[in-house]
Amino acid sequence: MRKKIKRPQPDYDDPKEIYAFFGLAFYKANVLEHGVLNLAVALLAQGEPGVTISDVEKLYESFDTKTFGHVLRVVKERYSFSKEFSLSLDQALVYRNHLAHGFFKKHDIDIMGESGRRKMIDELIDMWVHFAKVDEIMDEYWLSAWEQHGVTKEWMEKQVRECVKTVRPDNA
Repeated sequence: MRKKIKRPQPDYDDPKEIYAFFGLAFYKANVLEHGVLNLAVALLAQGEPGVTISDVEKLYESFDTKTFGHVLRVVKERYSFSKEFSLSLDQALVYRNHLAHGFFKKHDIDIMGESGRRKMIDELIDMWVHFAKVDEIMDEYWLSAWEQHGVTKEWMEKQVRECVKTVRPDNA
């Protein structure tokens, strides 16, 4: 069962809030990108007998210089999503690229006034909500793909806890 995505609530009282919501939206875009990457690597590893950790690391590294659009194409070539979800992924790519390449250019005048900044924040929140919804669905796809390799959600959570312990031993 999917949880309801809780829309962030801005105060609209600080011009710096735009940058906070930009960071939030771009962060969520990056989280989604990594979910798509997780699915791409799992799909590429399927059918390969005796896949090792080194093989998986090399698959991840092979995408280091690739764009989100490239990784998304790889996934779509190997997995048949519903038309609706495929369109949602395409929209996420459009939003991500807009954030990276044109958001502030588009809003060069808006940023100078209160109503324009409000408009910018609302647009960023709409993008964040879209990324969050698509990412939640993508998590189901990549987790399922990795389970076929014997890598479960519980195993991954345990690995994260172990990493946190090594970074912050006071959390043991």
